[in-house]
Amino acid sequence: MNSTLATTDRPRVGLITNPHSRRNRTALAALEARVSRCDGIEHRVTRDASEIPQALREFAARDVGVVAINGGDGTTAQVFAALFENTPFKKPPTVVLLPGGTTNMNAADAGMRGRLGRAVNELCRWADGETTGERRLRRSVLRVEGALGQPPLYGMFLGAGTIVRGIEYCHRHVHRVGLVDEIGPGVALLRAVWGMLRGDDAFAAPIDASIRLDEERDTRDIRLVILLVTSLERLFLGMRPWWGNERGPLHCTWMQQPVKRLFRHIPGVLRGRPAASASPRNGYFSHDTASIELHMDATFTIDGELYRASRAHGPLRIGQAGELEFLKVGP
Repeated sequence: MNSTLATTDRPRVGLITNPHSRRNRTALAALEARVSRCDGIEHRVTRDASEIPQALREFAARDVGVVAINGGDGTTAQVFAALFENTPFKKPPTVVLLPGGTTNMNAADAGMRGRLGRAVNELCRWADGETTGERRLRRSVLRVEGALGQPPLYGMFLGAGTIVRGIEYCHRHVHRVGLVDEIGPGVALLRAVWGMLRGDDAFAAPIDASIRLDEERDTRDIRLVILLVTSLERLFLGMRPWWGNERGPLHCTWMQQPVKRLFRHIPGVLRGRPAASASPRNGYFSHDTASIELHMDATFTIDGELYRASRAHGPLRIGQAGELEFLKVGP
């Protein structure tokens, strides 16, 4: 659900900044100077995840109605955890995602894109009641149980298989040369797809797994090559690699061995418009669902952070924590 409007009656904004995220390492002083001139924003710099709950409690005590997150996708996931596990707010706050991280995939869909300084300036103008446009939309947040040694995890994107190998390649080779935002993951995607096409085990080795969607009674054993689960409606570079026709809130797409005619099918799959032959018979699956149960011994990612799953420990249970309202401001 989307709407566009402008108003001078604005709720108070609470801004959480992760000083360690890529863009804030060089922009923090300028950001703090701009926010200090903004009467409508309460600003907290949180040096690690343990400081986020206290910042939210202070915001709730000061009647903050909008929580803005200035960090990467990992920071966003930490704030989601605090909001859903033990929220101090009587009513869920509206959320603003600022592009303060390296990839900013969540912000590119549900938040503010572009330069961080410009996004912060637009937020300050909005918070001080200046006439700028606003757009509101709703997205679900994932809740994932069963990661080794972890409490429930929250985020907007989960991936396994080739996606994890692409992230590892991105960390080792792409970010080091300064390719960020959508360019870095785009380069890593091209390398991962090339590895899949060549049958390179560094990218294409399958994972023995079992999966069950919420509408199914039994698990199915699969040789998993790639899996994603997301509540976003756009990934980096505008990709929408899902085409399920159910009514569930989570997009779930996977490929399993044997994956046939990958070179022919990958462009349509990434656009969410696969050819008819990109079918389960040929290794391609996509469903919109409310929950997924996944058994595997493998690494997976939530919003760019890596975790482990183990069959001996039990299944990963991926579901919906709930919906949040997201706000984009600016012309």
